[in-house]
Amino acid sequence: MKRKIIIILAILAVCIVLASPVVAKEKVKVKISTDDHPFKNKAYIVIKLVDSKGRAIHSKGTIHYNITDSFGNYKWAYKPYKGEIRLKYDVGKYKVKVKFDGDSNYKKAKKTKNINLQNKGTFNAYTYYDSHNWGLNQEIDDYIEDNYWDEEIYDDAATYDGEGY
Repeated sequence: MKRKIIIILAILAVCIVLASPVVAKEKVKVKISTDDHPFKNKAYIVIKLVDSKGRAIHSKGTIHYNITDSFGNYKWAYKPYKGEIRLKYDVGKYKVKVKFDGDSNYKKAKKTKNINLQNKGTFNAYTYYDSHNWGLNQEIDDYIEDNYWDEEIYDDAATYDGEGY
């Protein structure tokens, strides 16, 4: 009787192993790039994880990043990856280290890159809305509203006293 139970359990174990799907983890690449910020002396560091075909991945695996400036000051973070990470920094040279721990679908990945943040464009609050940039960037819209958006200044800039109507 004991032999029959052992044989049945062995057969069930073999069936479970053969019936379970074999899931291979996909390779992940870390992409570190830069992006201009509309304000002078600022730019973005962009950290993105992509699969082997170059498509963005959607994972809740843990990502670590360490960004060190030329003076040795650094920012370190350890958090779940929820998509592209955009970090605003002053222009300058930075060393970026990124490590992705992986999850059930994706393998581990890491990358270190030295980048030079430069802002190629300049921001002009007077022509921002003329270029059809309506509501595209809330931070810029708030800046314009707080610093430039007073109708009296458009009447005669030479006699503007800083007070509203």
